[in-house]
Amino acid sequence: MIAILENNWMNLLVIAGFIFIHLSSKYFLLEKLNIHFMMSFAAGVGVSYAIIHLLPQLAYSQSVLIDQFGWDSGVRHTHSIYAIVLLGLVASHVVYKLDERNFSIVEKKDLASAELAYFWSDISFYMAYNLMIGYLVIANTFSEHFYIATYFVAFGLHFLMNDWTLSHDHGKLYNNIGRYMLSLSIFAGAVLSLVVQLPYFIVVSIEAFITGALLMNIIKFELPDGNEGSIKSFLIGTICSSVLFLFI
Repeated sequence: MIAILENNWMNLLVIAGFIFIHLSSKYFLLEKLNIHFMMSFAAGVGVSYAIIHLLPQLAYSQSVLIDQFGWDSGVRHTHSIYAIVLLGLVASHVVYKLDERNFSIVEKKDLASAELAYFWSDISFYMAYNLMIGYLVIANTFSEHFYIATYFVAFGLHFLMNDWTLSHDHGKLYNNIGRYMLSLSIFAGAVLSLVVQLPYFIVVSIEAFITGALLMNIIKFELPDGNEGSIKSFLIGTICSSVLFLFI
């Protein structure tokens, strides 16, 4: 265990950073801060990270599945990992739409119950999401400090935007309970990775699922939408992060 911790100390710092973001995100939400600018900038970074790093990584992940299962032709040989990405995207969208529909149904009977059910549904999904990311951070030993820094920036901004959205949607419930539960889920994923080593083909499959969920989140909640987004900050985030990620 000590040897594992020594080899993953940079990864542990990332876990600590993600926990700090969840616990402190509400303090970053200053009155003078332009939320639309930040959301659009983070969307640009997220899109760049997903397309320039995560999507090309899928080709390698597909080769892992091919080696594991001995596929030599057919749809499984060419498209399995992309089906998992699609599953992650679809699952995220379905959870969101079910939340929306259930809230509108229950709201007519009891608004307080509807808000509470909506909160727990949201938090449960993001806890599972964070658990997987916490596991992946420790399972993947980063060889370059520059790489782990860009990973932290990309997902850190993503977490910050998620936190602000959840805080906006759930208010005191999120600030008093939700942020602690998301922090705990990140930590639990890291601990699980230290004590349970999953086969590598499962690890890359989880990464693919997370890629799909990340893309869904960016498309649905972070991309500039009409007058609520800043095209300028989106382009700044996209261009600057693209150049940065290309140097990895």
